[in-house]
Amino acid sequence: MAGKGGLGVRRERLRRILVWPLAVLLALTLVPNRGRAALEGVYFTAANEQLLDLTSETMPFYSGGVLYVSSKVFEGTDLGVTFVYNSTTKMAMLYTARTDLRFDLANQTTTDKNGNRYQAYALERNGYVFLPIGTVCGFFGLMWTINETGIAPLIRVRSTSAILSDRDFIDAASNDMQRRYNAYEKQVEESTSTSDPQVYPEYTGQKIHLLVSCQAREDTLAVLEALGGSAQGTFLLTPEQMEDGDLLRALIAGGHAVALAASGETEDEVEAQVLRGRDLLWQAACSWLNLVWYEGRADMSALLTDLGCVSLEADLDRRDTGVSTAGRARTLLSTIELYRRDLTVYLGDDGGCLGGLDTLLEGLEERQCLVCTWRP
Repeated sequence: MAGKGGLGVRRERLRRILVWPLAVLLALTLVPNRGRAALEGVYFTAANEQLLDLTSETMPFYSGGVLYVSSKVFEGTDLGVTFVYNSTTKMAMLYTARTDLRFDLANQTTTDKNGNRYQAYALERNGYVFLPIGTVCGFFGLMWTINETGIAPLIRVRSTSAILSDRDFIDAASNDMQRRYNAYEKQVEESTSTSDPQVYPEYTGQKIHLLVSCQAREDTLAVLEALGGSAQGTFLLTPEQMEDGDLLRALIAGGHAVALAASGETEDEVEAQVLRGRDLLWQAACSWLNLVWYEGRADMSALLTDLGCVSLEADLDRRDTGVSTAGRARTLLSTIELYRRDLTVYLGDDGGCLGGLDTLLEGLEERQCLVCTWRP
């Protein structure tokens, strides 16, 4: 009996010795490893071979069973589809050279250029537009997949120009995904531990509205480049110039305003130009035309009001002298300093303001002026 009892004790000890490693191993599997996503609802996004930034503001999400991804997937990527958005009219567009898909965020509708309607619609969160990825990819012939990476799921959108398979891309981008996830996790931890977030005061500087008359397409694009992303202008185009859809989209995508440079002596002439320009701007960039620059001899104020337009007027007209040199730009800056209010400054033709535009913008920045579009 004693022998049997000793054997039972030894068996119990052996069972405990074997159980402890298994228990430890099980516990380790329940603790997130470094690089394994412990945060819920985190997704990587990629367009072909480009891994996009990992931020809470642009994080994909499900709504009503539909997966939404940020419009950033189509901004500056090589998918062959371009995105534009007008925050004033709440209209967004995805387009190629052949077709387009239009999203009315205010009314939650989606149509193509032929007027066909689609059930899924776009949403706005955190100041960004989010698109129903299934509808978008199906419409433009793109492919999209969701794959596990060992860190967080990857949503990848591919066009026919993609080179790597999903698995090869995940292998190639693994270190980058690990680094981005670690930074994102740290950012989330810091934001949740901050009880007294910093509040920034609202900017109250002098607003300067720069009006530029478009002449040569190349000069207009050069002005856009000079303005960069920190300054926006208001560009005056004739109906004929508005037929350049790519130029209109470049202006609207850069946050600039488009105004009609109208001419004619009768109301019928001006009305026809407004309606034509409005249609061209809407078709090209889903933007509503409501700014008109008119210098004819007739009084068109009542007509423009009936058409829902605002007639632009300049506080400072520099079309004769322009800002073609740094010296002329500094002279204009001295004049602007004499005023203590917002100003609309007409710089004249695009080609005539290139020489001194950089000097003008630098001076306005030093004076803490806000260079922005003219809004009604």
